[in-house]
Amino acid sequence: MPLMKVMTVGMKGIGCSDWELAVSIINRLFEDNEYFIVFQIVDGKTKITDGNDNHLVTVDKPLFSETVWAVYGDDGKVQYYTFMLPDEY
Repeated sequence: MPLMKVMTVGMKGIGCSDWELAVSIINRLFEDNEYFIVFQIVDGKTKITDGNDNHLVTVDKPLFSETVWAVYGDDGKVQYYTFMLPDEY
């Protein structure tokens, strides 16, 4: 089943500096059964954690201009991650 990316309105407004990298990270973490991923900017880098603030990986550049959540979904036909701002949850 393909893994797609979906974006909320707020997310479309801020965009991403490197979608190819963000999606490759999501795909890799999905293989490790991570279904809720948080991207946070810390000291000019992107800290990626699970929903419980457990560190997963750090990227040496900011991918987003603010904190972004990626939440897994599966409608039976397509698996997807919805990229959203925390206040859009």
